[in-house]
This record gives sequence, C-alpha cells and structure tokens, in this order.
Amino acid sequence: MTELTVRPLGTADVPMLLDMLRELAAFTGAPAAMTAQRADLDEALAEVPPRFRGLIAEDGSGVVGYVTYTIDYSVWTGGDFIHIDDVYVRDRARGRGIGRQLMRALADIGVSQAMRVRWEMASDNAGARRLYAGIGAEPEDKTIWRWPVAAMDSFLNRSEPPPAPDAVPSEAGRGLPGEDGFILVLRRDGGTD
Repeated sequence: MTELTVRPLGTADVPMLLDMLRELAAFTGAPAAMTAQRADLDEALAEVPPRFRGLIAEDGSGVVGYVTYTIDYSVWTGGDFIHIDDVYVRDRARGRGIGRQLMRALADIGVSQAMRVRWEMASDNAGARRLYAGIGAEPEDKTIWRWPVAAMDSFLNRSEPPPAPDAVPSEAGRGLPGEDGFILVLRRDGGTD
C-alpha cells in the first residue's frame, strides 16, 4: 500500500476539490445541486479567517479524498465547534482507511483547539455510519430542515396562512445537498442549533 499523506487544503487545490465535489454530487444522486465555481471557493479561502477549511488525502496516485469544514459558534455551549461539510474518498481508494485518516487529522485539530466536531450524513450511507461509529462518534436524533431562498421569499410574500403541520408532505424540508438556504436543526429537547 502506498503511504498516505493528509495535509491542509490550499488555494492550489481548488480545481481538484471541485472535481471531487462533482464526484460526490454524482455519487449522492444530486449532480445539479453542486453549483460552486472556482471563483466562489477561491474567494472563500482567501478571506481572513477563511470561510471554510479542508484537509486533503493523497497517496502515490494523487489526491484520493478530502474533508471540508467550517468553524461555527454554539450559543448553547458558548464556544466554537468544527462543522464538517463533506467527507469524501474517491471510489478507487475506498476500503483503505482513508476516511478514518482524514477524521484522525480533523480530531487532531479539534483536540488541539478544544472544539467538538459535528456533521450530518445521509441516513442510508452504511459505510459512513460504520466509519463514524468506529471512531467513537455518537449519532444525534435530529431532523435537518433546509429553507431555500425561493421558499423564504414565498413565505414572506404570501397572504394565506401556512399549511397545518399534518398537511406538510413527509419529504418537505429535505432539500438537496448544497442547496442555497438556511438550515435549522431541531432537537428533540425543543432547542435549535
């Protein structure tokens, strides 16, 4: 097995990151949802602090995976936390522990900065579920709602009351990965993040 290196994402990596974002979007069945362009990511990485960060996994064959994340703030804990946006390992490199190594590198960052890590995943992703359980992560029972800009605009401009909760289709709020909008996470204890 070729030696694996995990390193910070840099601006020179953006074209390759875009390629893998497209691969991930196709893998999840939502290729049209990935609309980011190079200029978007270049600009976000150039800000101080950067709007997102990432780690790249590469071996002798090239780049084989990545994790992207942001630093967010929780009013519940009064502190920053790492919010994973994506974890992706290319198909040809799966099953070699690369996802685990990416998570290990992210854990090093979290521990060194005393920040917990949070993320969402598709409930049917059995491989990711095994990975996350294997590193000691704990699932939370939450529902993620996405509020696209078009839906917010419609809400602001409608004169009739919203539908009753039992009239909302079961797929409402599901959205697509990367869909533009506001994300609200409802906890069973009634709080929100």
